[in-house]
Amino acid sequence: MDASVITRTLRRLTESESERALRESRIDHERRHPGEPLTPIQACCPGQQVTIAGTISHVVVRPEGSAPALEVSINDGSGRVFVVWLGRRRIPGIYEGRRLVVHGRLNCVTDHPTIYNPRYELLPE
Repeated sequence: MDASVITRTLRRLTESESERALRESRIDHERRHPGEPLTPIQACCPGQQVTIAGTISHVVVRPEGSAPALEVSINDGSGRVFVVWLGRRRIPGIYEGRRLVVHGRLNCVTDHPTIYNPRYELLPE
């Protein structure tokens, strides 16, 4: 048996539920968009156009001034990024535990990395 097959099998047997979900997110994205790489959150730089796959860990509606903002936290195992849709109170399919891919420019105006009004793709449950 090939050593790489054994290594992959052991990794899959010992991975956590969140690691499995993130691995499946990467596979889903690569199958749907060949050649479009995903960027691990840990490797993202401010101002960079990024494509991130991860799991939503929390959803918050923030009324900032008179306009609402839907804020979600996405975790990919390497880090966390906030995604904010300005002018939205809710988006169908966006809830805690859902896997998705977001495409946008990473901002670090505050103390945590944020992507405003990204394109997004909900991944199969």
